[in-house]
Amino acid sequence: MRDTLQDSKDTGTVVRRLTRERVRSAPTTLRPLGILVSEKSEYAAKGTAAPFAEAEYVRRLAAAAPRHGLQAHAFDPASWDADTNTVKGWRWTAGGWLQETVPAPALLYDRLWPDGPGARERSMAGLRAMRERGGFKLLNGSLPGKTAVLRALSRWPDIRPLLPPSAAYRGIASLSAWVRSQGGAFLKPSGGSQGKGALAISAAADGCWTLSGRDTAGRLLRPRRLPRPDAVRIVREWIGGRTYLMQPLLDLRGAGGEPFDLRALMQKDGGGTWRLTGVAVRTGAPESVTANLHGGGVARPPEPYLAGLFGERAAARLLASVRAACDSVVARLEQLYGRFAELGLDYGIDRAGRIWFLEANTKPGRASMAEAGGDAKSDAINNPLAYARYILLVSSGRVCHEFDLVQRSLHAAGGEGHMAVQPARQDAEYRRPQDD
Repeated sequence: MRDTLQDSKDTGTVVRRLTRERVRSAPTTLRPLGILVSEKSEYAAKGTAAPFAEAEYVRRLAAAAPRHGLQAHAFDPASWDADTNTVKGWRWTAGGWLQETVPAPALLYDRLWPDGPGARERSMAGLRAMRERGGFKLLNGSLPGKTAVLRALSRWPDIRPLLPPSAAYRGIASLSAWVRSQGGAFLKPSGGSQGKGALAISAAADGCWTLSGRDTAGRLLRPRRLPRPDAVRIVREWIGGRTYLMQPLLDLRGAGGEPFDLRALMQKDGGGTWRLTGVAVRTGAPESVTANLHGGGVARPPEPYLAGLFGERAAARLLASVRAACDSVVARLEQLYGRFAELGLDYGIDRAGRIWFLEANTKPGRASMAEAGGDAKSDAINNPLAYARYILLVSSGRVCHEFDLVQRSLHAAGGEGHMAVQPARQDAEYRRPQDD
C-alpha cells in the first residue's frame, strides 16, 4: 500500500496530508472515538500550524486515548463520505498533524469551534447529514439558549435562590424598562459563549448610559458614556436580530476592580458517575465586563483569591456551597435535557458574599483546570475518554470488567487516570441533542 505525503510548513510546524489507495482500518484492540472539529478556512487557503481550534487539547486527548482502550481521530463532519461511511481524520505524529481516510467513528465528541459563518455552516451541514443517516451518538448533550435554561431551572426550589433575575430582550422598550428598574443591565447572547457579544449598561442620574463589553470577535469595548438616544442606537445595532438575555449589573468584581467568576468543571467518570473535576477562579482586566480566558482573563487557584476577598473561613464556606450547587445543577439539567458527559458551570460571588449561578456550558475549556489543584488538569483530559469507553462498553452489551483492566494498567503504569470505576448502572440511551 503506497503513501503519498504532502507537507505544508508554517512557523516550524509541519502539517501533513496522507493519501492512501485504500482506507486504513483502526486496530481491532482499540475502539474508535471521533473528535468533531471545524477545519480552519485559512488552512485550506495557505496552510497553518494547526488545522483546527483547540489543537493542543485534541492532541492530548488523542495521546491519552489508547490508555483507555480507544483510538481517537479528529475530523470535520464536512469530510464525511456517505457512500463509504468514512471521514478524513487528523492524528498527531512526530512530524505534525497527519490526515488520513478512516471509517467514521460511531461515538462523537463535539469540539466544533468554527472560525466564521462559512465554516460553521459547512461543519454543521455535515453533522446534520451524519445524524440523519443514523448510527452516530454524541458523547455530550446540548442545551437550548441561556434564557430557556434559566427559566427551566427556576422551577426548582433548590436552584431558584442561585439565579439572578433574568428576562429576554424584546426590543429597546423592554431594555429601557429593565434599566430603569435595575439601574443597569448586563446583556449577553442567549446562544453565545466565551463572553463574546456581552454588553454592560449602567445608567446615570442625568439620563446618560455608559456602555462597555466585548464584540462578537471578543474584542474589548472600552467604557463609553453617551446620551441615552446615542446609546440606544448603538445597542440596537449591537444586538441586531440576535436573541439576547437581560440580567442585572451584578457587582462581581474583586478588590482591584477586576471582574471574576468561578468555573466548575463537572464530568462523568469511567463508571458513568458525576464528579467535580475542579474549581478555578477566572479574573479579567479591570476595564473588562467578563472574566473569560478567551477574552484575556487569567485563571487562579480559588482558595487564596477568595480568602483575600472574604477571609479564609468564609472562602471555605463559599467553595463548599459552590460544590454542593454543582451537584444540584447537573442533576436538574439532566432531568430537563437528557444525559451529558460534562458541563462547565459558571458562578459569580458578589461583594456581600452571595453566590449566583450564571450559566452552563456544554463545550467547556480546559485551561482553567491547571489552577484548580489536585488532579484536575489531568482528569479534565481523561474523564471524557473514560466515559466514552464506558458508553461504548455499555451500549454494546459488554461487561465492565474489561474496562477495569484498562484502568488497572493505567494506575500500574503511573498514567493520568484517576477515575474510580463503578458498576454500570446507567443506560446509554441518548437524547439526540440539538445543534449548539
